[in-house]
Amino acid sequence: MTFKIINELIKKNERASCILLAVAVLLIDYITGKHIEFPIFYALPVGLAAWGGLKILSSALAVILPLTRVGFHFLWHETQSFFSIVMNVPVTILALMLYAYLVERTAWQTHALEKKVRILEGRLPICASCKKIRNEKGEYEQMEKYVTEHSEASFSHGICPDCAEKLYPDYVKKKNKSV
Repeated sequence: MTFKIINELIKKNERASCILLAVAVLLIDYITGKHIEFPIFYALPVGLAAWGGLKILSSALAVILPLTRVGFHFLWHETQSFFSIVMNVPVTILALMLYAYLVERTAWQTHALEKKVRILEGRLPICASCKKIRNEKGEYEQMEKYVTEHSEASFSHGICPDCAEKLYPDYVKKKNKSV
């Protein structure tokens, strides 16, 4: 239940959630100090933004987060050479940009598949006599209409041999004689 509420809040305020998460990750990074060489948690806000389709925000976070870490090194009075600190930044930025791109592509493909695949699930209340299906409003409608509206399926009609013989016995007899 709690996870559902959090998920809905994130969806409503995706940009704010990504930025808030980025600030939280930066705070944790600052508190944990210089001992974590590659701040892997930067991937969380970058990935969340990319999954939400916020390309500009995910790219901005991929650049800003590593650059902020450079500023932390001055506050930590880092003994590591400034050259090695600065050389790590482009590598981290490139890694985060690639990660953002891959997450965005995966999200796009997932959403495309969700749109393409619409499956009827569960039990469908159907009349035993006329085969109409009861819809969400409690009204009965033709099976073809219901299935077409609730899935990507479409129908083409024909007559099976048994029904053809029952409905059009004269035609079937003529056809069988000519064969």
